[in-house]
Amino acid sequence: MRGTWTKTALFTLVAMLGVSGCGGPMEDEGPTDEQEELTLDDGDMSALEGDKPSCKKVKADPKLLWPPNHKFHTVTLSGKDDYGKPFKVTIKKVLQDEPVNGPGDGNTEPDAKWVGNYRDRVQVRAERSGQEDGRVYCITFTAKDSKGKTCTSTVEVGVPHDMGGHSKPVNSGCKYDSFED
Repeated sequence: MRGTWTKTALFTLVAMLGVSGCGGPMEDEGPTDEQEELTLDDGDMSALEGDKPSCKKVKADPKLLWPPNHKFHTVTLSGKDDYGKPFKVTIKKVLQDEPVNGPGDGNTEPDAKWVGNYRDRVQVRAERSGQEDGRVYCITFTAKDSKGKTCTSTVEVGVPHDMGGHSKPVNSGCKYDSFED
């Protein structure tokens, strides 16, 4: 009997190995819902496919914030698991690639705050340094599927430098805690 790997299983394996798309311009978040199957040469389907849900199905809404007017915008993380049921998403932390209070950003802080008791959403400030290449917020979360299995990942939300030629924020390394005052 021959086994198959789906794209979801392969992306899950890559995520488990710690490979991520950190740095560089914000990119699309991965595969579509199409399931491409790959054949294994030595037997049955791997048990890895059923071990963890795919965090790639969790998306941020909105993904880009504009205009950079220093106002808070609510970002919600959501997605459906392999069974068509909504994930239970819990945001763990929010980091950003520019200082919370740096040159050219309006001198406002903090840059993130919770939305009531909800943990699947957070408010982040629509601002960026006018001297840099746009701001990227890295929102780390845990998602639990309808079978109780969990995964952990990070989504990016950006504030472009402008809406012209520099409209894709560049992640220069999220190292600043957005909740800091």
